[in-house]
Amino acid sequence: MEVNPIIPAARSQGQAQTWLQYHDLMFRLARDILGDDTLAEDAVSEAAVRLLERYDCLEEPTGPRTRRFVAVLTEHAAIDLLRKRKRERTVPLEAAAELRAPAGDPEGRMDLMAALDRLPLQQRTAVQLSLVCGMSAREVAQTLGCSVSKAEKLISRAKNTLRSELKEVEP
Repeated sequence: MEVNPIIPAARSQGQAQTWLQYHDLMFRLARDILGDDTLAEDAVSEAAVRLLERYDCLEEPTGPRTRRFVAVLTEHAAIDLLRKRKRERTVPLEAAAELRAPAGDPEGRMDLMAALDRLPLQQRTAVQLSLVCGMSAREVAQTLGCSVSKAEKLISRAKNTLRSELKEVEP
């Protein structure tokens, strides 16, 4: 990867020196956290802006304290980017296959559909992905952008709620 030798926003030779000294470290840290070169570049850019905003607080441009400070700024920028991407990620229900209720009487199917509609969105999506699309809890977690244990809990709670609601409907 080609590194621009001077930060365009650098106001002094010291800022440019700091950038040159720590750019590779920043990129490696961000790539380790994000797992993607493009996202790592975005995080490094954000960290560089934060570094320039606080540059006057640094004791020396390339000392050990500055190195730790740069590492922390980069890690925080990468984590912030991960959180932002997680918030923006949504799963459209259209991505899940149409719910296919088991063959049987039409009233039972209507009761099932009504019970599904009453579930909270995350539970409904998780149980549909699991039962209709045949996804594992790990795949559901990746799709929803949550942990595997949360996906398992969502699926379990949805199934329990459906069981209890459908038992109430049956005579």
